[in-house]
Amino acid sequence: MSDEKSKNKKIQLLLKDLQSKESSKQLEAVSSLRTHGNETCIEPLLEIWNTTKSDDLRFEIEDLLNNIKSSKVPAVIMSCLSENKYQNQKQILLSSIWNSGLDYHDYIAQLISIALESELIEVLEVETIIENLEYVPSDEVLNESLLILGNYLNEHKSESSPKIDLLIQIGVILKKLNED
Repeated sequence: MSDEKSKNKKIQLLLKDLQSKESSKQLEAVSSLRTHGNETCIEPLLEIWNTTKSDDLRFEIEDLLNNIKSSKVPAVIMSCLSENKYQNQKQILLSSIWNSGLDYHDYIAQLISIALESELIEVLEVETIIENLEYVPSDEVLNESLLILGNYLNEHKSESSPKIDLLIQIGVILKKLNED
Protein backbone atom coordinates (compact mmCIF):
# COMPACT_ATOMS: atom_id res chain seq x y z
CA MET A 1 0.00 0.00 0.00
CA SER A 2 1.38 3.43 -0.90
CA ASP A 3 2.25 5.94 1.80
CA GLU A 4 -0.60 8.21 0.66
CA LYS A 5 -3.20 5.41 0.87
CA SER A 6 -1.84 4.38 4.26
CA LYS A 7 -2.04 7.97 5.54
CA ASN A 8 -5.61 8.37 4.21
CA LYS A 9 -6.64 5.10 5.86
CA LYS A 10 -5.14 6.29 9.17
CA ILE A 11 -7.05 9.60 8.88
CA GLN A 12 -10.31 7.77 8.15
CA LEU A 13 -9.83 5.58 11.23
CA LEU A 14 -9.12 8.63 13.39
CA LEU A 15 -12.20 10.41 12.03
CA LYS A 16 -14.25 7.32 12.88
CA ASP A 17 -12.86 7.43 16.43
CA LEU A 18 -13.79 11.11 16.55
CA GLN A 19 -17.42 10.04 16.01
CA SER A 20 -17.24 7.69 19.01
CA LYS A 21 -19.52 8.19 21.98
CA GLU A 22 -16.52 7.70 24.29
CA SER A 23 -14.95 11.01 25.24
CA SER A 24 -11.53 9.46 25.83
CA LYS A 25 -11.53 7.94 22.35
CA GLN A 26 -12.51 11.29 20.82
CA LEU A 27 -9.74 13.10 22.70
CA GLU A 28 -7.20 10.49 21.57
CA ALA A 29 -8.38 10.95 17.98
CA VAL A 30 -7.88 14.72 18.15
CA SER A 31 -4.45 14.18 19.65
CA SER A 32 -3.49 11.79 16.84
CA LEU A 33 -4.89 14.14 14.21
CA ARG A 34 -2.29 16.68 15.33
CA THR A 35 0.32 14.36 13.85
CA HIS A 36 -1.50 12.45 11.15
CA GLY A 37 -4.28 14.81 10.10
CA ASN A 38 -4.50 17.22 7.21
CA GLU A 39 -6.87 19.89 5.90
CA THR A 40 -9.57 17.28 5.15
CA CYS A 41 -10.07 16.89 8.91
CA ILE A 42 -11.16 20.47 9.52
CA GLU A 43 -14.84 20.07 8.66
CA PRO A 44 -15.33 16.85 10.67
CA LEU A 45 -13.61 18.54 13.62
CA LEU A 46 -15.97 21.52 13.35
CA GLU A 47 -18.98 19.24 13.21
CA ILE A 48 -17.88 17.42 16.37
CA TRP A 49 -17.14 20.76 18.08
CA ASN A 50 -20.69 21.86 17.27
CA THR A 51 -22.37 18.73 18.65
CA THR A 52 -20.22 17.83 21.65
CA LYS A 53 -21.05 18.88 25.18
CA SER A 54 -17.47 18.21 26.31
CA ASP A 55 -15.56 21.40 27.07
CA ASP A 56 -12.31 19.39 27.02
CA LEU A 57 -13.00 18.12 23.51
CA ARG A 58 -13.96 21.60 22.31
CA PHE A 59 -10.76 23.01 23.79
CA GLU A 60 -8.61 20.36 22.11
CA ILE A 61 -10.28 20.95 18.73
CA GLU A 62 -9.80 24.71 19.04
CA ASP A 63 -6.16 24.20 20.03
CA LEU A 64 -5.59 21.92 17.04
CA LEU A 65 -7.13 24.48 14.68
CA ASN A 66 -4.96 27.22 16.21
CA ASN A 67 -1.79 25.23 15.66
CA ILE A 68 -2.41 23.48 12.35
CA LYS A 69 0.40 24.02 9.84
CA SER A 70 -0.34 23.39 6.17
CA SER A 71 -0.47 25.74 3.22
CA LYS A 72 -3.72 24.04 2.18
CA VAL A 73 -5.54 25.02 5.38
CA PRO A 74 -6.37 28.68 4.53
CA ALA A 75 -8.58 27.73 1.57
CA VAL A 76 -10.51 25.23 3.73
CA ILE A 77 -10.92 27.65 6.65
CA MET A 78 -12.15 30.40 4.31
CA SER A 79 -14.58 27.97 2.68
CA CYS A 80 -15.94 27.01 6.12
CA LEU A 81 -16.30 30.69 7.06
CA SER A 82 -18.55 31.23 4.05
CA GLU A 83 -20.84 28.30 4.90
CA ASN A 84 -23.88 28.91 7.09
CA LYS A 85 -23.53 25.57 8.84
CA TYR A 86 -20.32 26.78 10.51
CA GLN A 87 -21.69 30.11 11.77
CA ASN A 88 -21.47 28.85 15.39
CA GLN A 89 -17.75 28.38 14.88
CA LYS A 90 -17.04 31.67 13.06
CA GLN A 91 -15.18 33.22 15.98
CA ILE A 92 -13.10 30.05 16.46
CA LEU A 93 -12.23 29.92 12.77
CA LEU A 94 -11.25 33.59 12.70
CA SER A 95 -9.16 33.14 15.83
CA SER A 96 -7.40 30.16 14.24
CA ILE A 97 -6.35 32.36 11.32
CA TRP A 98 -4.19 34.68 13.36
CA ASN A 99 -3.12 32.01 15.85
CA SER A 100 -1.90 29.60 13.18
CA GLY A 101 0.47 32.07 11.57
CA LEU A 102 -0.52 30.81 8.12
CA ASP A 103 -0.69 33.13 5.12
CA TYR A 104 -4.15 34.60 4.56
CA HIS A 105 -3.16 37.85 2.80
CA ASP A 106 -5.00 36.87 -0.40
CA TYR A 107 -8.25 36.49 1.59
CA ILE A 108 -8.44 39.98 3.12
CA ALA A 109 -11.37 41.14 0.95
CA GLN A 110 -13.31 37.99 1.90
CA LEU A 111 -12.48 38.58 5.57
CA ILE A 112 -13.74 42.16 5.30
CA SER A 113 -17.02 40.88 3.83
CA ILE A 114 -17.30 38.40 6.71
CA ALA A 115 -16.63 41.17 9.24
CA LEU A 116 -19.44 43.29 7.81
CA GLU A 117 -21.93 40.49 8.53
CA SER A 118 -20.52 39.68 11.96
CA GLU A 119 -20.82 40.58 15.60
CA LEU A 120 -18.32 42.86 17.33
CA ILE A 121 -16.12 40.04 18.68
CA GLU A 122 -15.72 38.59 15.20
CA VAL A 123 -14.92 42.02 13.74
CA LEU A 124 -12.23 42.29 16.42
CA GLU A 125 -10.81 38.96 15.24
CA VAL A 126 -10.68 40.26 11.65
CA GLU A 127 -8.92 43.41 12.82
CA THR A 128 -6.38 41.28 14.68
CA ILE A 129 -5.79 39.20 11.54
CA ILE A 130 -5.19 42.31 9.44
CA GLU A 131 -2.96 43.93 12.08
CA ASN A 132 -0.79 40.84 12.23
CA LEU A 133 -0.38 40.14 8.52
CA GLU A 134 3.12 38.98 7.72
CA TYR A 135 2.77 39.73 4.03
CA VAL A 136 1.28 42.83 2.45
CA PRO A 137 -1.67 41.92 0.22
CA SER A 138 -1.50 42.83 -3.44
CA ASP A 139 -2.78 46.24 -4.55
CA GLU A 140 -5.73 44.46 -6.12
CA VAL A 141 -6.71 42.75 -2.85
CA LEU A 142 -6.19 45.94 -0.84
CA ASN A 143 -8.23 48.04 -3.27
CA GLU A 144 -11.06 45.49 -3.31
CA SER A 145 -11.02 45.37 0.49
CA LEU A 146 -11.10 49.15 0.78
CA LEU A 147 -13.92 49.35 -1.75
CA ILE A 148 -16.06 46.77 0.10
CA LEU A 149 -15.40 48.47 3.44
CA GLY A 150 -15.91 51.97 2.05
CA ASN A 151 -19.27 51.06 0.51
CA TYR A 152 -20.46 49.57 3.79
CA LEU A 153 -19.33 52.53 5.85
CA ASN A 154 -20.94 54.93 3.37
CA GLU A 155 -24.26 53.05 3.66
CA HIS A 156 -24.01 53.16 7.47
CA LYS A 157 -22.55 56.66 7.89
CA SER A 158 -25.34 57.77 10.20
CA GLU A 159 -24.69 54.88 12.58
CA SER A 160 -22.47 55.05 15.61
CA SER A 161 -21.41 51.86 17.32
CA PRO A 162 -18.29 50.05 18.51
CA LYS A 163 -18.56 47.82 15.40
CA ILE A 164 -18.53 50.85 13.08
CA ASP A 165 -15.59 52.32 15.01
CA LEU A 166 -13.68 49.07 14.63
CA LEU A 167 -14.48 48.87 10.92
CA ILE A 168 -13.16 52.42 10.52
CA GLN A 169 -9.98 51.32 12.32
CA ILE A 170 -9.65 48.39 9.90
CA GLY A 171 -9.97 50.89 7.04
CA VAL A 172 -7.14 52.96 8.51
CA ILE A 173 -4.92 49.86 8.71
CA LEU A 174 -5.75 48.89 5.12
CA LYS A 175 -5.02 52.41 3.85
CA LYS A 176 -1.67 52.36 5.62
CA LEU A 177 -0.86 49.01 4.02
CA ASN A 178 -1.92 50.43 0.66
CA GLU A 179 0.49 53.37 1.09
CA ASP A 180 3.50 51.22 1.99
